Amino acid sequence: MSNFSALKTAMRKHHQLIRTTKRSFYKERIDNNTHNSKELFTIIKELTNPKSCTIDPPHSQDLCNSLSNYFHRKIADIRHSFTTPSSSTTTTATTNTTAPYRTNRLNIWNPTNDKEIVKTKNSIHSGSLTDPCPHHIFNKASQIIAPQLRAVINSSFDTATFPDFWKHAEVNALLKKPKADPEDLTKYRPISLLPFPAKVTEKIVNAQLSHFLEENNILNTSQSGFRKNHSTETALIACTDDIRTRVYKGETIALILLDLSAAFDTVCHQTLHARLFNAGIHHKALDWLTSFLSERTQRVCLPHFRSTATKIICGLPQGSSLSPTLFNIYMAPFANILRPHGITIISYADDTQLIIYLTKNPATAKINLHARLLDTANWMTTSHFKLNSNKTEIIIFGPNKTAWNDSWCCNLIAIRLSISRRHLVFSNYFEHLAESILYSWQPFSLPCARHVLCPTFLLTTLENLSSDKLYLASPTFAHAQ
Repeated sequence: MSNFSALKTAMRKHHQLIRTTKRSFYKERIDNNTHNSKELFTIIKELTNPKSCTIDPPHSQDLCNSLSNYFHRKIADIRHSFTTPSSSTTTTATTNTTAPYRTNRLNIWNPTNDKEIVKTKNSIHSGSLTDPCPHHIFNKASQIIAPQLRAVINSSFDTATFPDFWKHAEVNALLKKPKADPEDLTKYRPISLLPFPAKVTEKIVNAQLSHFLEENNILNTSQSGFRKNHSTETALIACTDDIRTRVYKGETIALILLDLSAAFDTVCHQTLHARLFNAGIHHKALDWLTSFLSERTQRVCLPHFRSTATKIICGLPQGSSLSPTLFNIYMAPFANILRPHGITIISYADDTQLIIYLTKNPATAKINLHARLLDTANWMTTSHFKLNSNKTEIIIFGPNKTAWNDSWCCNLIAIRLSISRRHLVFSNYFEHLAESILYSWQPFSLPCARHVLCPTFLLTTLENLSSDKLYLASPTFAHAQ
C-alpha cells in the first residue's frame, strides 16, 4: 500500500507540475499580446477547442463522383435560374457601364527575375497534389529551380499563353462542421488546390495588374476588398460614418445589404473580357488573362478516390491570387448604375451595401427605393449574378417619429425584401451584447481551459469581447436620443 500511495503522490505532483507549466506558458503569451485581439482569440480557440481524434466520414468512388456532380450542378442551376430583365428596365440597367477611353493601357506583362520568384514563393504555403515538384522541395532548392521557372513564366508572358497543365485544380471536399451528415452533399465545402508554379505566376501578374489599377484609379473608391491599405475596417468605418452623418442631418435612409450566391463562381468570361478591355488591359496582357481563364478543369479528391475531371466554363479560379482583383474589375461598372441617383455604395469583394436616401413621404420613398433595387437586380442578372433573397437585408435609419407603415414589401424580379418596423435602442444592444458574451463564455467552463486560465486573462478576454463591438456601435448610437 505504501508503494501505491507513493505512486498517487507522484502522479498528483506530475499533474500539478503540468498545470503550473501550462499556466505560466499561456500567461506569458497573454501578457505579450494584451492588445493583439487576433492572437488572444487564437489562444482561446486552442484552449476551448482542443484537438481530438475525429473519425473521417466513409469515402467511396460514388461519393467522390456525386460531390463532383453536385459542385458542377450547383453553379449550372444558378446560371439557368437567371430571369431575363424587362425591356423597360434593361436599358437603364446597362447604360453607362462602359468605361471611358483610357490613354494609359496595360499591353504586356513585364518579365520576371529570379529574385522576384524567390520572394514570391515565400508567401505561398501550399500547392496541388499533381505538382511534379512539391512546394517544400522548391523552397529548399529555390536557387536551383528559380531560373528554370523564370524561363517558363517569361515564355508564358511572351506567348500570351497560360500553360494547360497549370489550369487543373484538385478539389478537397471538407465537411463544414465535424458532426455534419456526410451523406448530405450540401454540408461539404470545396477547397481548391492549384499547382505551386501557377500560384507563383499568378502572384507576379497580380502585383503588376494591381499597380496598374491603383495608379490609374480604375477601381471604385468604395471597394475595400483585396486592395492595399484597405480592409473590412475601412468598409465598416465608411458605412457607419455615412449613416451617422445622414441621420445627424435628420435624413431617413435605407441601408441595403446585398448577398450574392456563389458570386466568384458565376462570373461570365465574355463579360469579364469586355470589362478588362474597358479598363485599359489590351493586347498580350488581355490575351494572357483570356488564356488563364479558358479551358480550366477540376476534379474532386478524397482519400484513395478521384473523380473524373470536369470542365469549368465560368467563374474565377478558387485559391488564385488573381481572382479577387479580376472580380473587382468585373464589379467596377456597378457604381455607374446607382451613383447618378445619389446612392452610396460600399463594398468588400462581393459583399455590397447600398445607402439610399428616402424622402419624407413613405409612398414616394417606396417607389424610388423599388426603382433603384430593380436597377440593381437587373444589373446583377445581366452580369450573371444571383441575389440571395434569404440573406439580403434592409435597415431603415431615421428620426424616431418618421411615419412608416408597420411593414411593407418590395417585390423585384430576382429578390423580395420585407421591411418590418423595428427600433434600434442602445439598451437593447447592450442586452444583445451581454447575451453574446455569455454565449462566447461557455467554453471556458471546460476542464481543459479552467485549469489553465488565470483571472487576468479572463478580464482581458472580456474587455476584447466587448470593446470591439462597442467601438463599432458607437457611431450609430452617437446621436441617439
